[in-house]
Amino acid sequence: MKYLLFVAFIAIILFLRSYIILHIFTPKMKEGKKYPNSTYENIEIEVETGTIQGWLIKSEQARGCFLLIHGWGSNKPDMLRYADPLLANGYDVIMVDVLGHGQSASTQKQVSIASFVQSITSTIDYVCERQDVNSNAIYVLGHSMGGIAASIVNATDLRLQALITDSMPTSLKSISESMTDKVTIPYIPFGWLFVSWFLLRGGVFIKARREWRLEKILKNQQSPALAIHSIQDKKVPISNVEVLQNDSNFKQVIKVVTKGHHNCVKDKFFWDNVFHFIANNKGEIVDEEY
Repeated sequence: MKYLLFVAFIAIILFLRSYIILHIFTPKMKEGKKYPNSTYENIEIEVETGTIQGWLIKSEQARGCFLLIHGWGSNKPDMLRYADPLLANGYDVIMVDVLGHGQSASTQKQVSIASFVQSITSTIDYVCERQDVNSNAIYVLGHSMGGIAASIVNATDLRLQALITDSMPTSLKSISESMTDKVTIPYIPFGWLFVSWFLLRGGVFIKARREWRLEKILKNQQSPALAIHSIQDKKVPISNVEVLQNDSNFKQVIKVVTKGHHNCVKDKFFWDNVFHFIANNKGEIVDEEY
């Protein structure tokens, strides 16, 4: 009897793990219904684990190129809220669906942080190959998980001019909590176990534990990094910026007062802060158009 109960207990645990991995830690691929206001080019970037689908919107000045990287379970149309001010200020804009999101199919069993990192580095490679895009001034603006992945890239890739993060989690615990959304899972022991499985299925468990240690990454940003976070963000609480203020080499951390996880851009000084940060780190004169 005890043996049967033990087997039943193990079976229930495995079922719950599979269910949570499938329905919480695997984003639903959804095609957005919004499209850019400006003329855009559909782009495809072939990688070993799939095809990255994206949009390229050219500006008239081409003073640089901004890569807009969405968060977990999101897609490129969700990043349209950033596009118009960047275009108005002379930046080309590229938005992509991260592998396993939107229209970008992935052959990997599990979408993970590695999917985001690969999508960013492959898009940077693509920009550098385009003769009609200014690859001498590549910027990344990453929202939430997109910000963390962009920070990983910026810790080793010297091709970025600057990094902007919006509402970025700064620990595996906060990543776990933001991914589970409305489902409450105690991080110890359940959240840690699920994140470990998430990294293991993504094939990056050892890499994440050794090379992608966030406390190390946040201290080793190669290009100037700016973090913007709302004090009213309940999905990724404002406490996440403490490590950025106290134990990182982020150049600047800005707190704004906007509701929700996706609304920092609604702060009236958001673009002032972004463009002044870029100008201050390049010695340029700011001439904003919104």
